[in-house]
Amino acid sequence: MIKLSDYIVNFLEEKTDSIFLVSGGGVMHLVDSIGRSNLSSYCCHHEQACALAAEGYARLKNDIGVACVTTGPGGTNAITGVAASWIDGIPIMIISGQVRIETMLKEEDKKRGLRQIGPQELNIIDIVKPITKYAVTVMNPNKIKYHLEKAIYLAKEGKPGPVWLDIPLDIQNSEIQEENLESYLIPEKKKTKIPFEEIVGELNKAKRPLMLIGQGVRLAGACDLLWKFLEKSKINVVSAMSGDDLVNEDYPYYLGRQGVTGTETANYAVDNCDLLLVLGTRMQIRQTSFDYGDFVKGAKKIMIDIDEAELDKINFKPDISVAADAKDFLEDMIKQDIELQRWDVKMKTIDYEIKKGYLDVYDFFKKGLNGKCGFPIVTTNGMACEASHQAIKLGRRQRLITNTAFGEMGKGLPMAIGACVANGKNPIICMEGDGSIMMNIQELQTMKHNKLPLKIFLFNNGVYYSIRNTMKNYFGKVFAADAESGVSVPNWKNLIKGFGIKYEKIRNKNDLYKLERILNSSDPVFCELVIDPQQKMLPKWNASKYRNG
Repeated sequence: MIKLSDYIVNFLEEKTDSIFLVSGGGVMHLVDSIGRSNLSSYCCHHEQACALAAEGYARLKNDIGVACVTTGPGGTNAITGVAASWIDGIPIMIISGQVRIETMLKEEDKKRGLRQIGPQELNIIDIVKPITKYAVTVMNPNKIKYHLEKAIYLAKEGKPGPVWLDIPLDIQNSEIQEENLESYLIPEKKKTKIPFEEIVGELNKAKRPLMLIGQGVRLAGACDLLWKFLEKSKINVVSAMSGDDLVNEDYPYYLGRQGVTGTETANYAVDNCDLLLVLGTRMQIRQTSFDYGDFVKGAKKIMIDIDEAELDKINFKPDISVAADAKDFLEDMIKQDIELQRWDVKMKTIDYEIKKGYLDVYDFFKKGLNGKCGFPIVTTNGMACEASHQAIKLGRRQRLITNTAFGEMGKGLPMAIGACVANGKNPIICMEGDGSIMMNIQELQTMKHNKLPLKIFLFNNGVYYSIRNTMKNYFGKVFAADAESGVSVPNWKNLIKGFGIKYEKIRNKNDLYKLERILNSSDPVFCELVIDPQQKMLPKWNASKYRNG
């Protein structure tokens, strides 16, 4: 006989080495089992941070990340992180506690409008079902193996995503016999038939072929296959924001980062190609712009995506669409007879203005961070995300994890914590805005307590930089976006001193010499970057902006 909570933790020990959690009464048996296990546990100070840390772990490890939260508010706090993983296709597992079955609402209770019986009780499963691949309350102890195996399988199979197991207290505490447990039967996988002859024919006759890649390539475990295909075909390639770390300037035909906040070179190539081969990116609005009717207008569009639903939507309708795994596609594509016509695109340099008394954000990348180290980098939203997408230069296998579709503020720090754990507690660079980091500032203590050597670069740019610009453009004034309009941030030096974390400040390009000291430190370091609140960013792109003729 074995206690069910111990069985769960034993199962997890075979799937991961770490777990992120916030303890609570509704999950006490699981927490006790975790404490007696071989799992490395990281206690966060908010359940949203747990889910985001699990996502950061999953992204860097390219495997499942796991978080454990209590019932009621513990579950609802984790929802934002789950939603982000759902949209971006990241495999995470949330295990939540629940009240005893006896004090759970029955179906007849729900029908007559009763809202709660047990303390902190909430029907979390019906809330998260639309944003998970599998979500269930475990009511039968002998089904625990089935639910765990099915959840792990679905989280990583096909297009990955989050799963959620809700486990009542009395189920957690129940005794089970392992030999009586029901298993999940993994269904037979069918390989999609891919029309290679048609695809190769279109590629070979195109005069200006172009490839657009995204993180689906990495999720499929096909990064090395991608490089083999590129080296064979010598096709021009641009990356979506989710795939900025797949190819770098070592590949001579890499034209940079594409999209609304991308570079002129990459977007020029997109506007002027006559064939676009899309692999590993779901073609969100960031890729097509809101002027999607003009996106690669007149060009042949070929898209390979594991999710068939992504192959037909309002902003992108491919001429040839294939619901297939990126790895399966590349494995056979390498074997094809490909003879592409070459077309050269002149690389545009990034021009920017430098205002005295501040650090220019592009200077930070060009003269500061670029080439300084090979540490994995985590960015979030706003300037930290956009500027890095435009200007950062990465090493051959250096990772860049960013906040793409959901855009939740406060993600950078907890996601970097999870990535650091996945990186063997080796250094991670985290870039986050001053307004964003406030939403999970408490996780500085998680970093400090666990001695995680994060190098946090805070973009001090006047609180909500992107929102402030949006307000100005649409309304000619700003509200609820900076200190003058209602949102302020603390004195960073004083705050960081209170956490007992090393603090640095870079006021302008003359202070960039401090980077070497920061990056070489074995301790966590918080570095404030003083950036002009009116910092000029590269102009945003919309479809056909750079089209010739």
